[in-house]
Amino acid sequence: MPPQAGCPAAIPAWSACDLFFELTPQDNPAQAELRAEFRSPRHKTYLVHAFLDGQKLVIRFAPTEAGPWDYRLTSNLPRLEGQIGHLTAAESDSPGFVRVANVHHFVTENLKPHLWMASALDGFTEMPRAEFDRLLGQRVQEKFTHLRVTIAASTDMAEAAERIRAVNSKGLTADLVLAALPSDPRLREAYVTNIVARFSAFNVTWAGIPAFEETAHGRALIKEAGALLQKLDPYDHPRTTMASMTSGALTGDGWMNVLSYGSAEINMGAVEHQFYQLPAVNAGIQSQRDLWNATMNGQYPASGAGAYMKVWADFIAGSRFWELEPYFDVDGGRAVALEDVEYIVYVEKPGPVELTVENHGYDVVWMNPATGESIKQKDYKGEHFTGEPPDKSHDWVLRVSREGRKEGMLKSYKFDSRPVPVQEIEQNPLKVPFEIAAPAGTELSLSRPAPFEVKIKRDTRATRSLLVEWTAEVPQEGEGYRVAGAGREGMLVLPRSLASRYPAVVSLRLMLLNANGKAYTLDKVYKLIP
Repeated sequence: MPPQAGCPAAIPAWSACDLFFELTPQDNPAQAELRAEFRSPRHKTYLVHAFLDGQKLVIRFAPTEAGPWDYRLTSNLPRLEGQIGHLTAAESDSPGFVRVANVHHFVTENLKPHLWMASALDGFTEMPRAEFDRLLGQRVQEKFTHLRVTIAASTDMAEAAERIRAVNSKGLTADLVLAALPSDPRLREAYVTNIVARFSAFNVTWAGIPAFEETAHGRALIKEAGALLQKLDPYDHPRTTMASMTSGALTGDGWMNVLSYGSAEINMGAVEHQFYQLPAVNAGIQSQRDLWNATMNGQYPASGAGAYMKVWADFIAGSRFWELEPYFDVDGGRAVALEDVEYIVYVEKPGPVELTVENHGYDVVWMNPATGESIKQKDYKGEHFTGEPPDKSHDWVLRVSREGRKEGMLKSYKFDSRPVPVQEIEQNPLKVPFEIAAPAGTELSLSRPAPFEVKIKRDTRATRSLLVEWTAEVPQEGEGYRVAGAGREGMLVLPRSLASRYPAVVSLRLMLLNANGKAYTLDKVYKLIP
């Protein structure tokens, strides 16, 4: 039987342990290959690749359920080929790994809702261990549930593993950014295989590469790496990539199951939530207002610092956040809701709020998002709530909810209580009550910024407020779209990376939500010159 050093007699479920296989002087470490196929007590299989650590091969594995496990080795080393081994996993109180659930949300393997709130820790392996431990403890106190770290070319992989193990031991998930993907396909496959072998047994997510839009051939690079992650990761951890604006351009590539944003721009996040059936995290949050507007867009925070983050975590944890979706029957603020149960309204500019609700009795609370101070109001019963914040000195969050109903639902529903509404995007120009008024003509120039403007063809109550995203794409380049503007009017920002040869054909797309949350698209083609 192969050696099992590093794995206790009873491995706690969801904890990583290492199986070591010593190489002999006759073995060529660069060519040695080893894999293990693990079979769970319920006969689910996990194929795990080994990684090289000095003069030994290491298989890092995390059992996903308690009970007896078997494994079989496959290797180009004859003495290891076909060997059989056995492990025993013990029950643990770990919730398990994070995965995507309920269209726009997350769950842990024990089927409990997961509240994603991430903070970045730069240079996590270079800082002294005592400083790392101090900052990790601070993030735990601040209620963060994820820590984003970067695996760079200079990263000590063994030290990275130990520190990710420490992150997991505090109950946090590590989001791994891969900043050293080789450009050569063969080297890239070897690199990703090594990364997966070293880190997939931990509670991690794959955060892709830094700002893929700013990376040469970024879409193709992360598509290949993402497909490898999808293929090699036996635990199917969530996958995305960092973006300076949005990773939405990659949704059609098949490997990504989480959207990532690098900007808190309201129009972009709100519009894309209605277009893509994926959960979203936002690493562009820099303020309290960014945080709450991202929340109203249906996004989870992947950045932000300060007391307002802990206030957010405490407040949202008291909601059915895993069922909240953007809600549009509101004036005076922006809202998310689980209709019939709970409505949360962010009032950035204090003033009167009107909110349409189902006809029930509700608890009403105003909350100061800077301090967490809550002011309970008189209970409300009816279908049309109206009210104003306690004062106009700062932004406010309003909760109109059936607290008794929420408590009952926690006892009777395991996770979700309703199908998530998914709308059909209106693309027929004859049914779209808007048109692209600018840019005029048939030509766009990178050196001469052009204005953009959407024109309303017929005014209705639904057109009283609009959320608009403008994207530009040169299809023959294969790089996907880039965000070129936001709002009803402004000046286009066309990056030079849109095209490598000129003239080019550029498709300008208008994506729009009206005041009722109805989504529309319009496209117009231009000739693009330098």
